[in-house]
This record gives sequence, structure tokens and C-alpha cells, in this order.
Amino acid sequence: MMNEKKKTRKARRTKADIEKAINEAARSTIMEKGFAQTTILDIIKKAKIEPATFYKRYKNLEDFYNNFTHQFDYWFSDTVKHSTSGACSEERYSNILKGLLRGLGESPLMQELLRWEVTDANDITKHTAQNRELHTLPLVGGYEETFKNTSIDINAVSALLTAGIYYLTLHSPCAPFCGIDINTEEGFKRIETSLEKLTHILFNLQGWK
Repeated sequence: MMNEKKKTRKARRTKADIEKAINEAARSTIMEKGFAQTTILDIIKKAKIEPATFYKRYKNLEDFYNNFTHQFDYWFSDTVKHSTSGACSEERYSNILKGLLRGLGESPLMQELLRWEVTDANDITKHTAQNRELHTLPLVGGYEETFKNTSIDINAVSALLTAGIYYLTLHSPCAPFCGIDINTEEGFKRIETSLEKLTHILFNLQGWK
């Protein structure tokens, strides 16, 4: 009997296993209910852990989200990568915008986070948005220097282009926009090509004052 009990006893989960279970539970619940409706209890139940196990790692839901969102927040990872390599060139600027378009389109969780941020300005969404902005500043600062002797406000232009990419992506499940469906290969390529051309125009207008 003792041997049978030993055989049926579940293996103890490692710290890495528990962390993975928490993240997978959060990811699954958020995709079902959205960030705003997801609770710690939802995550605990789906991860099959005790409340104490969660609270040993995180003070509250905000603390968890601060860590969790870094895994898929494209601006956080891409800005660090781009701001530490290469000059502020036309090609680099174009690649950043195209990377944003592709990265956001491939990250349903990031889309959910942006939807939450634009519909509910709470402590958590303010923190995630401000943290993304903080890690974007070194990149923006580099291009400010590139365009400082021109009449082009590169910060304002970047804000408009970024906001356009946000909206096109978040709007895409509803309907095409201006006749372009970015869910299709053709539609996506049209936007990507236009980003390249707009970047080229920007960098060739540098001499305008």
C-alpha cells in the first residue's frame, strides 16, 4: 500500500513551474475576459496554486501586471534593443515602425493591454503606459538630435505614426480602414511599404526650415 501511495503522489512543482503556471493562467484568463475583468482569484484557480503562493511572489495585481506585461510589451523590448545599437538612420527609423506594426499585430495580449489603457485610466494602466514611455525616451531623444536643425518635429511625427499603427491594429478585427484590411497579406504590405516611403520623405526633408 505504501508503495502504491508513493507512485500516485504528484511531483512537487519547482519555482519555475509555478511561475510558468501563473503566467499561463493569466494569459489565458486575460484573453477570455480582458485585463479589467481578470482577478487574482481567477489566476490562482487556473494556475492551481494557493493564495499564499501567489502573494509570496507579488504584493498585489498591479505588482504582478508590472512584471507580466514586460514579457510582451513590444516597446519595452524593442526600444532597449534599438537605442543601444547603430546610428539614428532612415533605415533604422523605418525598421522600428515596421517592427511595431508587426509586433503589435502578432501580440493579442499587447492589444488587450492597449485597449485597457485607452478605456480605463487606473493606477495599473497609467503605470504600464508611463513605463513604456520611459523606455521610449532614449530612442526619441536620438532622433530629436538628428532633426534639431530642421522644421520637422520628429516627436510629433513619431506620435502620429505610432498612434496610427495602434489604431489600425486595434480596429482591424472590426472592418477595413480606408479600404485597407491589414489582416490580409496585401493590406499589411501596403501599410508597411507606406511606412518606408513616409520615412524616406521625412529624412529627405531634413533641410527644410
